[in-house]
Amino acid sequence: MTTLSTAHDVKARQRTGWSEQARHWYHQIEVTRRQWEPLSDGVLDLARVTAGDRVLDLACGVGDPSIAAARRVGPSGKVIATDLAPDMVAFTAQRAAEEGLTTVETHEMDAEAIDLPAASVDAVVCRLGLMFVPDLDRVCAGVRDVLVPGGRFATAIPWRPAGQAMPRLIGAILAALDLPPLPRPEPGSPGIFSLADASVVSAALEGAGLTGIEIRPYTLLHDFVSPDEWLEFLLALNLPLRLHLAGVPEARIRGTRQAAIDAMRPWIQDDGHVRFTAYGYYAAASRPAG
Repeated sequence: MTTLSTAHDVKARQRTGWSEQARHWYHQIEVTRRQWEPLSDGVLDLARVTAGDRVLDLACGVGDPSIAAARRVGPSGKVIATDLAPDMVAFTAQRAAEEGLTTVETHEMDAEAIDLPAASVDAVVCRLGLMFVPDLDRVCAGVRDVLVPGGRFATAIPWRPAGQAMPRLIGAILAALDLPPLPRPEPGSPGIFSLADASVVSAALEGAGLTGIEIRPYTLLHDFVSPDEWLEFLLALNLPLRLHLAGVPEARIRGTRQAAIDAMRPWIQDDGHVRFTAYGYYAAASRPAG
């Protein structure tokens, strides 16, 4: 279990690390949209987001789900984009302004401490962020409090790590650098696959008083136009990997390119694209209407 002091340290590292990565995420916007847009649509569908809704986006990153939600709710709705990392929030605000989406509000906010009035939003979404929070129960309790009666929550979470392509690529990069593998998170601590057991999420949602809990597996086809695009995407966006590579000269990291490409060969297609399937699940629930 994550202790209070450990949780504080984890959040401090996340806040700093994700802020430092925000610029790289912003420069990868078109790639991330192409890879993860189906998951943004999936959580919005499960949360039943429609015109006029007020939507809270937790762990918004550089704003993909928030931008998609703003288009759905239209001028009569509102989207509150929140993230622990201030630079992520700033880039979300910049994107909304560039697209003329005046209904998007941005706030630096810890998902474990939702600072909004009770029963003030119709839907809460969290795409690929819930597995990084130290205290899942606090998040779910906050979600219940902020939802209107009958309001919906939906999230997308990775699972089946043994079947994923990404760990194989990371392993090849680290081996080429003579570095140890990424450390396995302690049980109960945040990490990409920390919520691979969907029953943990179901129990947290139920414990918070949410009902109508749904778990729906998904498969997501990733399609990168080249091995280099996948490598750049991984190095730009994978915070645990970047933290593990801290202190390694960038030139040495770039020198692993051939080892990385060799690891990708099972997924390199005849047209030069890299295609592989990622696995995860959606979890959705409602605040009781009564």
